[in-house]
Amino acid sequence: MQLGPANLLWGEPTGYRATMVGFPYDDLDGWRQVYPPAVFIAQFDKVADGFDQALASIRTRIAGLQANVGSTRWAALAAELRVAEAAALHFRSTANQARFVQTRQSLTGATSPADRESLTQQLESCLRRELDLAVRLHALQSVDSRLGFEASNQYYYVPLDLAEKVLNCQDLLDRWLPAQRKSA
Repeated sequence: MQLGPANLLWGEPTGYRATMVGFPYDDLDGWRQVYPPAVFIAQFDKVADGFDQALASIRTRIAGLQANVGSTRWAALAAELRVAEAAALHFRSTANQARFVQTRQSLTGATSPADRESLTQQLESCLRRELDLAVRLHALQSVDSRLGFEASNQYYYVPLDLAEKVLNCQDLLDRWLPAQRKSA
């Protein structure tokens, strides 16, 4: 959760274990603990959906109110909405990264060409979603320095980390994923 969309994705398992306060790597078993992978993913999707729905509802309700609210109050509301959106992106990214790791693991054992193609399509979808999440969080963090900050470790990520994630996803899409398709 700490890195959200800034956590890099890997074409091959890293073998690194997630730490309680630090880097999550691709340690799905460490992230989920007692929860089965599908349950873990579904729960984070539900939380992200809830945040997205709440944000949409709030934005609909406040549309057109800016002229009636003082600029200081409006700026404070906008700042809080950025934090809520960043939280939604973190929840969505956690589900997406877990789905990526689980699908990558499934690809290793897939033998039929149809199964491999289906799994590579799922991986491509995960990569494109994760790239989009990193771009969206970069835009938010670029105007709100609170995002990505945690008191005990200072910054977990800065805008350049999110830019690196975009390059990471693009590299996996351009280089790694086609190699997976060829081996099908």
